[in-house]
Amino acid sequence: MTISEIGIPIDLSKGKYENIIYKDGKLQLIELQKSDTGKIVYASSGSWQSEMIYIADKIKAFEKVVKNTIVNGTTSTFKISTQSSADGIEWSPYVEVGTDGSIQSPTNTYARIKIELFSSPTENLNFTVDEFNDDCYTNDYLNTSDDYLEMKRNYTLDYFTDPTWTEDGNLYKTTIDKSIWRKVDSLSSVQS
Repeated sequence: MTISEIGIPIDLSKGKYENIIYKDGKLQLIELQKSDTGKIVYASSGSWQSEMIYIADKIKAFEKVVKNTIVNGTTSTFKISTQSSADGIEWSPYVEVGTDGSIQSPTNTYARIKIELFSSPTENLNFTVDEFNDDCYTNDYLNTSDDYLEMKRNYTLDYFTDPTWTEDGNLYKTTIDKSIWRKVDSLSSVQS
């Protein structure tokens, strides 16, 4: 999805970008990766916020925001909002423009435009992981030893000797929190 032209003179190459880039004269969501079939996966959402716009005598030019939008992908959507300020410091909340592109926020001396792009995949895509860095995976439920990635299946829990045990031998105890386990296949004690 891209936004290519705005009805008021705004430079889309300037402003604040979040998961959006300015490419070939258009705003588009950043590319995250490619699937095994070569399809590009974009960020699910992103936004661009314009720099502060001094309106002054340009009120007529500031009636409509959108002139031209190009939407690529059947599940891509966008939202354009504006906010205004009398002094450039205190800003009104962002208000989405009307369906005809008309501005709904109060008329003031300054304005800003925010464009939000949304995308969701239209199909399930397959990805192959060729390599990974062990340092990037710090999840307690993943095993990344020996240069492979898998769900962790064996957990080591510390246990302590029960001092109240009076029979022969020792009794070792530990607490297993059942709220974090879906299934326990077996329990065993290994002494070193």
